[in-house]
Amino acid sequence: MGTTTPSIVSLSNTHQVVSLKLTTTNYLYWRMQMKPYLLGQGVFHFVDGSVPCPSSHVVDGSDGSSSAINPSFLRWKQQDQFILSALLSSLSMDVLHLVVDCQTSSCVWRTLEKALASPSNSRIMQLHGSFQDFRQGDASVTTLFDELAAVGRPLSLEDFNLYIFRGLRGEFKDLVTSLVTKAEPLSYADLHNHLLTHEFLHKSSLPSLAANPPLLPTPSLLPSTHLSQ
Repeated sequence: MGTTTPSIVSLSNTHQVVSLKLTTTNYLYWRMQMKPYLLGQGVFHFVDGSVPCPSSHVVDGSDGSSSAINPSFLRWKQQDQFILSALLSSLSMDVLHLVVDCQTSSCVWRTLEKALASPSNSRIMQLHGSFQDFRQGDASVTTLFDELAAVGRPLSLEDFNLYIFRGLRGEFKDLVTSLVTKAEPLSYADLHNHLLTHEFLHKSSLPSLAANPPLLPTPSLLPSTHLSQ
């Protein structure tokens, strides 16, 4: 029984499934969408390098005196170019220059991972320093969560609570005092709920809810999923 030749997957719907354009700050979210998509399409083995490119030519003739184009090479090249195109179409101009010399999907994947998921220790220190300067209403807090999680240095719940408490306005002092006495640190979602409830109950004493900056950002993917336990 003959071997069935795998069909080529065009990945023409990539832009419909992977909604994020990769930037210098959202690598974690981008990878969370792109990797399952490629796995589901059955082509991630091209990206991770587990299926290397076949030889471009094969020996033709019993005496080995001539060669011909390898059909497996042509199929591999065609499929990889579809994947490469899908990856490139999901990149913003901010990061496109990083992969300008890449000719394969595997090269693009490795290059982006090295550049955006493995920053230097100085960058990690800078991210932690930015948390120390956090103030209520600072929308960049979710980006900081993402960057630290992407490099394998997720913020602990204890540190997360500390940075948020330090950045809140003065009218939350009593709430903070009660929360710090809890035996366990609060998750992002729990702390957010406490702060919203406190502001709702005390809104009559505040000038206006709309006039105050948000307590914490409410992203579509809560950073609590990336906080170390």
